[in-house]
Amino acid sequence: MKKNYTLTLTLALCLSTAALLAQTKRIKVYFTQPVDNSYSTTGVNAIQSTLVFDTLAAYINRAQKTIDICQYEYKTWPGDPIYTAINNAYSRGVKIRYIQDGSYASQNTGVAALNASIPVTASPTGSPYGICHNKFVIIDVNAHDTSTSYVWTGSPDWDQTMQQGDYNNIIVFQSRQLAQAYTHEFNIMWGDTTHGGAFNATNSLFGPHKPNSGKHQFNIGGTLVELYFSPSDTVNNHLISTINSATLDMYCGMFTFTETTNANDIVSKSSAGVYTAAILDHYSSGSYTPYTSIFPTGLGSNFAGYVASNTLYHNKYLIVNPSATICDDPKVLTGSHNWTSGANSKNDENTVIVHNDTIANVYLQAFAKDFETIGTHSLSMIANPCSTTGIASIKSNQAYAVYPNPTKDNLNIAIQNGSGALKMAMYNVVGQLVKKVEASDTHEVTINMQDMAQGIYYLQISQGGKIYTQKVVKE
Repeated sequence: MKKNYTLTLTLALCLSTAALLAQTKRIKVYFTQPVDNSYSTTGVNAIQSTLVFDTLAAYINRAQKTIDICQYEYKTWPGDPIYTAINNAYSRGVKIRYIQDGSYASQNTGVAALNASIPVTASPTGSPYGICHNKFVIIDVNAHDTSTSYVWTGSPDWDQTMQQGDYNNIIVFQSRQLAQAYTHEFNIMWGDTTHGGAFNATNSLFGPHKPNSGKHQFNIGGTLVELYFSPSDTVNNHLISTINSATLDMYCGMFTFTETTNANDIVSKSSAGVYTAAILDHYSSGSYTPYTSIFPTGLGSNFAGYVASNTLYHNKYLIVNPSATICDDPKVLTGSHNWTSGANSKNDENTVIVHNDTIANVYLQAFAKDFETIGTHSLSMIANPCSTTGIASIKSNQAYAVYPNPTKDNLNIAIQNGSGALKMAMYNVVGQLVKKVEASDTHEVTINMQDMAQGIYYLQISQGGKIYTQKVVKE
């Protein structure tokens, strides 16, 4: 029986559009300083907010079942909405647990303002432990409605200057799977799995004593998100791998940067032709060579040091290939982890890597404005090679439709013009060829992906001298 290929193609394109919208609906990003929306290339503008903690309070106000908080510093201020939201949640029956850093506990006036019945613990102090530098909130991990599970993380500590003066970024995920992974890490430190239950010092593990956190890759609405915790997950190896994946452009915004290997790798990428820029806070100066010599020498005027008496450049992120939408795996690495040996080997930290062209471009809008404000000149606008070298996106092309995407087993390619030789190649995120398929005079091809690992792949379709590229997610 002859298939209705027009209907198939239309349905697939609708599914593709829904997946694209879901990517931005389930991952939200906020910045505490102005952004430059002229760098927007995906139709999504970066958001600046000087009241990000009101946004956090709004998420806490939505909680129905559980809240777990792991926060390094919390100093309250006039009009602070956070502790009020937490106390109100507790009063309506939400089960809450709170971990703070032990060395900072005496200064955490926000924790002291919490209802005394909320269980709170502090991380260990003294060698060989560093600090509990995490900044995350997990909301309703096991709610009946899975769409109400959230993870809030990013760079800011909780005080007034962090949202109204310092440079910070926040990223919020709507994902039960990611919330479960964060909860697993929280439970290791808490020593117990009971929500709202007491801290168990006998079973609790912090810092170098923790095991590997387990699952590291998650599909959130078609976006691959990687998750790593320090020091158990050898996070610096993932930082270096992310740096070395840059092929077109790369931008580093960092509060404390002491790892010379990372700095040298960034400069090497710049020397190899990757457009690269970096901003470091003056806290990274002194004897730290990334600030004092490696970046000034290796990046020249594309390095900016932030010097201020009462505010900080407190971000901790890396943006890779944001200008290479579709074809070169745009991504953002962010979280609480400064690029130091202590963060890698002693501290409790969390790091996410988000493989998404929209999110990468949103971060670029923020970095570009930061650099214009702090540096000596504006960044260059980098042309997208996917649209200038004959490579086109299937998302905007009516010749092919790829579905279901994400997929767990088979990937279907519906072809409107079924004449001529057709070549398809599947590549992983580091550019390795993992599968090839050839066909001719057909209207639909199925690629079996059951034997392939979960993650992001890039499908290239070649026909009639043209190449089309589609990002594919294997669940």
